[in-house]
Amino acid sequence: MADHLATQERNPRSAVARTILAAAVGLFPLLNGILAMTIELLEPYRLHLPDWIFLALNGTLVAATLLAAWVTRILAIPGVNNWLRKYRILRWFTPEDANNS
Repeated sequence: MADHLATQERNPRSAVARTILAAAVGLFPLLNGILAMTIELLEPYRLHLPDWIFLALNGTLVAATLLAAWVTRILAIPGVNNWLRKYRILRWFTPEDANNS
């Protein structure tokens, strides 16, 4: 049984850590940059966003990152992967392994 385990099943902590890193590196600079540009674009019109908007955005990004990590951890559970292999409801979620090639 152990010979067909997907990488996430063998190393769930690493899978979650990679997901957190990917989400943080992708989301935080992108969305904070967009918000900074939006504030700059609104300035000539005398429209100002409240100061707490950055805090709210970053709190939302933390929640989204934790949700992504939680889903990754769920998908790394061998029982979940066995169920996905058995029923193949969503083929792109089915883990690839030696028996699946």
